[in-house]
Amino acid sequence: MLIDISYFTKGSRHILNASTAEMPGQNSISVNEAIIGYIDEYQESFLCEMLGFSLGADVNLYLLELDSDATKEHNEQYDEICDKIKYMFADYVFFHILRDCQTQSTTSGLVLLKSANEYVSPINRQVSTWNTMVKRNEVFQAWCKTNLCPIPNIEVSTNMLTPINNLNL
Repeated sequence: MLIDISYFTKGSRHILNASTAEMPGQNSISVNEAIIGYIDEYQESFLCEMLGFSLGADVNLYLLELDSDATKEHNEQYDEICDKIKYMFADYVFFHILRDCQTQSTTSGLVLLKSANEYVSPINRQVSTWNTMVKRNEVFQAWCKTNLCPIPNIEVSTNMLTPINNLNL
C-alpha cells in the first residue's frame, strides 16, 4: 500500500480510534479496517489521476507486489515518486472518508449514524482537505517538470489540480 494507518492517527487527518498499536482495542480494529478499505479502494484511481493511466497502473501493481512478496526488488524510481505523493493520497482518502462519515448503507437504504457526540457537517473539512491536497499536487506537478523527477512526462490530471468550495462550484 502507498500509505498506512499512521497517516490518520494525528494532525489534521486524525480519525478517532485509528491506532498503530500492536494490540489495538476493538474500536480501533474496526476503524483501522475501514481506513484500510478506503486505501485499497482508492489507491489505483489516485495513482492513475496523479501519474497517468499507464504509469499509475504500473505503480499500483508494483505496490501490490511489494505487499505480497517481501523479497520483491525495489524500483528506486517508483519509490521516489511514491514518497512524493503519500501525503496527497492520505488527503485524498481522508476527503472520501469525510464524504461518507455520517451515513451507513443497509439493505433498506442509508441510515444516519448516531453517537453520544453531536455531528456537524463535514463539508468545511472536506473543502480544506481537498484544497490542501491540490496545493501539494501543484508542487508535485512542478517537480515532475524538472530534471529531478526520475520519470519523464508525468501529467497530473486537471481534476487533481482544481480547488473546490463549500458550494461545490
